[in-house]
Amino acid sequence: MSQWAIYTSSGRIDRVYSGMEAEALIQPQGSEQVAVMPDGLDDSTAYVSGGQAVPKQSMSPQTANSQITADGADECVIGNIPPGVTVEWPDGQTDIVTDGEIRFSVDLPGTYTFQFTAVPYLDQEVVIEAIAAT
Repeated sequence: MSQWAIYTSSGRIDRVYSGMEAEALIQPQGSEQVAVMPDGLDDSTAYVSGGQAVPKQSMSPQTANSQITADGADECVIGNIPPGVTVEWPDGQTDIVTDGEIRFSVDLPGTYTFQFTAVPYLDQEVVIEAIAAT
């Protein structure tokens, strides 16, 4: 049996179907399409480009400081983010990164997790620890 990527026009794989080609071709809904999914890839490690499932690229968001003071003024800059990447903030809000970086400050101590996603990239997570001001 073959595996098939059911994907959107952006190349995002919505799901993977295992079965015969004739069955795979009836799986798409709406504007979804079908491509062969090579062995070793899945919907978290691949996207579709030019009608072929290919491995996602690495994305490496970087920060000089993964620990900040929770005083509302100390700031963490997370950079090296490709334009068009979606960031999910710790409160659940999502934004599209356009200039390669985001800035974060907070006045409550805690651990804050940022999720970065985009079709051609492997999902990434950055964790920032905000410690109480002394």
